Formats: sequence, C-alpha cells, structure tokens
Amino acid sequence: MYFCNMKQHEEVTFQTLANNEDIQSFFISLLNVVCEMAPYLLLGFFIAGVLHVFVPQRFYANYLSQNNKFSVVWAALLGVPLPLCSCGVIPTAIGLRNEKASKGAIASFLIATPQTGIDSILATFSLMGLGFAIIRPTAALITGICGGLLVNRLVKDDSCCS
Repeated sequence: MYFCNMKQHEEVTFQTLANNEDIQSFFISLLNVVCEMAPYLLLGFFIAGVLHVFVPQRFYANYLSQNNKFSVVWAALLGVPLPLCSCGVIPTAIGLRNEKASKGAIASFLIATPQTGIDSILATFSLMGLGFAIIRPTAALITGICGGLLVNRLVKDDSCCS
C-alpha cells in the first residue's frame, strides 16, 4: 500500500489516501455489492408491505403470535414458497415482528425462506429432477421448524424490548 511505504516525515493526508488504488477498489466493490443487493432488499420491503396490507392482523394474532409449535410450522409454511433471498427476507421478517409474530415463528421464517422459493424449486426440478425438487423444500421446512422450535425453547420472550 502506498500510504504504508511513505517516509517518516511525510504527512498522511486524505488526498494521499484517496489516490490509493486499493481503497478506491474497495469502495467500488462495496458499491457493486450494494447495487446487487438493492433489488432483493426492495423486493423484501415490497413483500413486507403486501403482507401488512393484504393479510389481516388477526392472521398474525391467531397463527404466528403464540409461542408454540403451531406458530413455528405456520411461519415455515408461509416462508418456503416465497421467492426471497437472504437479503430480502430480513425486511419481511422485521415486518412480521412488527405485526407481533413470536420469536420462534420469526426464526422459522428466517431459516426456511431463503433456502427455497417457487422459482428455485422449478429451477431445481429442471436441472436435477423431481427427487431434488422435493427434497430441497422439505429440508427447508424441516430446518426452519427445528430452528424455530429451538428458539421457542431456548430464548425467553422479553416483553420489555419487543
């Protein structure tokens, strides 16, 4: 790096650092990653908005707010077919939490959703056949349910911070 090989008497200035190709390369790479993630984050915000507008509040109260195994299963079943990646699932999960879903249900949704989606299941079927197209969402459902049940069992629901 240029600024590390300078002589002792030279002063490190912003101009010296700004001319460094490594730092410029870092910020260009960072901008590229942000630009690649932006559509998925926007999709996640959009789906969170759609769920907020079109899914009645009583659905969350009846099916996802309880700290039991049924809320975990419902959250995993809700998440498996959604076409969200790991970037887009975060805003959707925040929306579910704002709708008072339980922590176990949120964990189940966060685990199950990015593993599959209708689009990736169809792509798996076309590339790897029916067996993998069945195993993949089944594994996502099972791991989501197991993760949500572990959260329900191990994490205490602190009502002061929700």
